[in-house]
Amino acid sequence: MKEITAERLIALGGKLWEKNGQRRVYFNRQELAGFYGLKYDGWKWTVDGEKVSNNTGSSFMSTMSLAKFWYDLNINEFRSQGMSDKMHEKIVDRIMEAITQADATKAEAAEAGRADESSEPAVIEASKTTAGYDVQTAAGPGIQNRPVRTNKKPGRCHRCGAIVPPGEGYLYYIDPDEAYEVSGWIVEHMDKGACQAQLEHNHRLLTEWAKAYTRD
Repeated sequence: MKEITAERLIALGGKLWEKNGQRRVYFNRQELAGFYGLKYDGWKWTVDGEKVSNNTGSSFMSTMSLAKFWYDLNINEFRSQGMSDKMHEKIVDRIMEAITQADATKAEAAEAGRADESSEPAVIEASKTTAGYDVQTAAGPGIQNRPVRTNKKPGRCHRCGAIVPPGEGYLYYIDPDEAYEVSGWIVEHMDKGACQAQLEHNHRLLTEWAKAYTRD
């Protein structure tokens, strides 16, 4: 089993909590939904790309909102409250997959110093995609014909911050020496609508929080 550290979990969206000798990394509902594969595009709910009823999707999101999920760094174990064993196990599996992918991409970058996806069968020519359309590099906007592929593991979208489920995003590499704003391994949604929906959702949450704060 892969070594699990606070740093690795925080890189996946976890938040470190420490009190009275206890050390835990918690994940909020947005990260949990992403690992579970739950998405809402404003019209329908899907789980791993498969459509589910509105009641089912809403119920899943309600569970993510009310449940607690964390990794206990003292006993090296994932724990949860308020969710089924099946949901717990799926989220744990996805987190472990994400850690494995992060280790693999870091090793590739360290060895090659740049993206080198020539052995990957799922390469998509950059000129045929819109990936990286707002990334600024020393060579100008875009990814300048660098190799692009679909993500095989969950990753955080650099545009909207949400977790991108496997197979639903672009994955590519920007050398830090050539970057103005964004560098390293970049993941983004293939569907711009998914980003827009997430950004609108974030905006609604911020608005609600601002109103609640003003009332208080």
